[in-house]
Amino acid sequence: MTTGTTEPATPAAPAAPGKNVFERIAGVLFAPADAFEEIARRPGAIAPLILFILAGYASSFIVIPRLDIDAITTAQQDAMRKKNPNVSQADLDRMARIGTSFNKVILWAAPVLLVVIYVIIAAVLLLAFRLMGGEGTFHQALSATLYAWIPLLILSIITTIVVLVRGSFDPTTAATLVMSNPAFLVDMKEQPVLYSLLSSLDVFTIWTLVLLAFGFAALARMARSSAAAIVFSLWVALILAKIGFAALTNPGA
Repeated sequence: MTTGTTEPATPAAPAAPGKNVFERIAGVLFAPADAFEEIARRPGAIAPLILFILAGYASSFIVIPRLDIDAITTAQQDAMRKKNPNVSQADLDRMARIGTSFNKVILWAAPVLLVVIYVIIAAVLLLAFRLMGGEGTFHQALSATLYAWIPLLILSIITTIVVLVRGSFDPTTAATLVMSNPAFLVDMKEQPVLYSLLSSLDVFTIWTLVLLAFGFAALARMARSSAAAIVFSLWVALILAKIGFAALTNPGA
């Protein structure tokens, strides 16, 4: 009688270790399709969130001491005069001081407040994709949103360098400081609606939208063309709302 021999079980191959935040950033910038597939399989939002907050406070530390207070005060007083031509200079000065202090507080709080914005954007995109039959969890959506936001982080870093070189920063010209959009071709005060439209056509913004399409296509299991249609449709709706607000607040423009 022969006895069978049992073949030893082949051990399963160990799972490939997850990539760190910097490896993922490199992948998103240079190989987005593969990078977002990996992010969809292993979502992670904590590391990029910490990176964004740290970068935001580093930028605030450089930018806030270089704020052009006179430009801010002039812009605020012009806006108040437009709303109420009979306002006194004393009231203008008092409200300008309050406004300047408030702007500084907002700038220091911005890196943390932006976390709320990332969460809202991820939730809106996930809802839109789920309504269109896509898959995905909120963790995946937030992770994809954060990594797709890297081009805008790059823009923030470039803006900070420009402010550092110039030595001052006028927030009213922030949209055209790097000249990555055609808004610098028009005067913001004379053509606020056109300025609002052109400032939306920013190279870094469009780059971010493309990455969002890659990211949500991966997590929602949809074609990239369909994902791009959803992402860019929401962007167009946002632009229309932005232009409408500019038209309402500048009725004579």
